[in-house]
Amino acid sequence: MHFKHRLRDATLAGLAGFVAVICLSYLKDWTHFMVLSAPMGATLVLLLLLPSAPLSRPKNVILGHLLTTCITIAGLELIPDPLLGLGVCFGLSLTLMVLTDTLHPPAGANPILIYLAGAHLAPIDFILPTLMSTLFVVGFASTYHYVFTHRRYPFGPRVRKDKEEPAASSAPDTTPAPVRQPK
Repeated sequence: MHFKHRLRDATLAGLAGFVAVICLSYLKDWTHFMVLSAPMGATLVLLLLLPSAPLSRPKNVILGHLLTTCITIAGLELIPDPLLGLGVCFGLSLTLMVLTDTLHPPAGANPILIYLAGAHLAPIDFILPTLMSTLFVVGFASTYHYVFTHRRYPFGPRVRKDKEEPAASSAPDTTPAPVRQPK
């Protein structure tokens, strides 16, 4: 890729990241939930710069974050030792993301973030911000790619329909198949 194209793509993604983080910051102020976090920043990097990657699919983003958050909430309640709880939640999160085909690497940071925060909030105070922020970043990435790039996140690259092919090439092939001769 030529430098001018990389510069254009990098600049657009940087500006989009700026806008997304500002929007998440305002959403945090408006909802009083912690919707802006380091894992969401890493998710934005994937969605803006690697939208066609399998780990950037909306299913992986939304369900990966929700799964790791829910496992960690359960771990906070069921495992009194924070070090053991963090280890169990992190390992179980990885295992279940793989088994449910929802692997999303930034979601792996959720158990660490939640345990380091040390806050024992109601489960909805963890789940609702996670849901809101993942829905926002998926919607934001979809809009960004629709408007500024040739990609159709989450559906893949845009297919350009050039001039229609001649009618002869679109007709079914009526050539008889070769006949096999017995040996």
